[in-house]
Amino acid sequence: MRQNIGILAKMLLICCINAGLKAQTDQPGADRSRQLRVVVTALPSTDSVLAVPPDTSWTTTISFKAASPEKAADPASLSAWLRDESVLNGLSAGDVHPWHIVIAYDEFDGDGDNSNSGVFEEFWAGPKRFKRIYKSDNLNQTDYATDHGLFRVGDQRWPSRAELQVRSEIIEPFAYAASLQGVLPSVIERSFGTHVLDCFVMRNGSGGISIPAQYCFENKGALLRYVRGFGWFQTAYNDIISFQGRNIARDVEVTDGGKPFLKLRVKTVEAIEHLDDTDIVPPSDATGLSGHVVTGVAVRPIKQPFPEWPDALRRDHFKVEVQVVIGKDGRVVSAHAVAGPANAYKAAEETVRKWVFQPYLVLGEPVEVESKVQLQNN
Repeated sequence: MRQNIGILAKMLLICCINAGLKAQTDQPGADRSRQLRVVVTALPSTDSVLAVPPDTSWTTTISFKAASPEKAADPASLSAWLRDESVLNGLSAGDVHPWHIVIAYDEFDGDGDNSNSGVFEEFWAGPKRFKRIYKSDNLNQTDYATDHGLFRVGDQRWPSRAELQVRSEIIEPFAYAASLQGVLPSVIERSFGTHVLDCFVMRNGSGGISIPAQYCFENKGALLRYVRGFGWFQTAYNDIISFQGRNIARDVEVTDGGKPFLKLRVKTVEAIEHLDDTDIVPPSDATGLSGHVVTGVAVRPIKQPFPEWPDALRRDHFKVEVQVVIGKDGRVVSAHAVAGPANAYKAAEETVRKWVFQPYLVLGEPVEVESKVQLQNN
């Protein structure tokens, strides 16, 4: 059934691009008047609100609706699932036409205070043909992507994890799933009071749940409503419209361990029939970024063995900060501890050298990264 929906979405795509630049924020397809509001809260669900409990711990007690365990996870199965879902939700599918989007966002700290507010804007005509703009309390920059590389005007630091998440939560909602290895999506039904979502959970080849990632859709429908992503992130998608035959959420809230982390609001999403090259040509004072080592970005480990701390430290609570250089293949080139108990440095460095990270991509190409990671003993 989901394949038929994908074919229908592609058919709708053909007829939704109009001449010039036309707003697409109220296209038919997603009946917003009948959409339940999804929230992450400890309060119970009501007739009009689907309440997802905050995740602060994880157990593997969920049973699968259809169990046919494979002996090994098939990467092609995950790729096929991602391809099908990307046609229906977000703007990352390969056949999408040029678009322009404006997203207002608020970022919150661990105490729930608003720590940063801003606007993200993007003009997109291809993976290497776009202009991205951040204007916020903490970051003001414009990136230009061309066939000659990536260029930047304004603040030269790379966007933080939260700033990158502003884009990915709406435009690439399956970005985290695409980074997973050795897992397969399997469907379950989750009940929230009287409401039900169809959820794809990630399991390993033996049929068990390997990670807590979930992608939940309206029951018997194609609208993405909730994601349990990396770490303790939970995302609720609301005010969903149809744009180029895809579902786009205009109201998105992200929590981290049950606490507010991001609130996003799509102010504009519109189709561009033709993006003039002059709109994305970098000015003469732009800094070229291609080929340079990337610094200060959040890196995501995909293989993370635990350290063997010295006996004298095993009962202590402490952190060790390690400066790392990560190669293009995601493997650690060097690791040097810079903070924490000195007698924990050796164990921390030896452990981090065995870690493997998701390669950091710039215009789709892996780059070398300098960053810091923390190891804790609790």
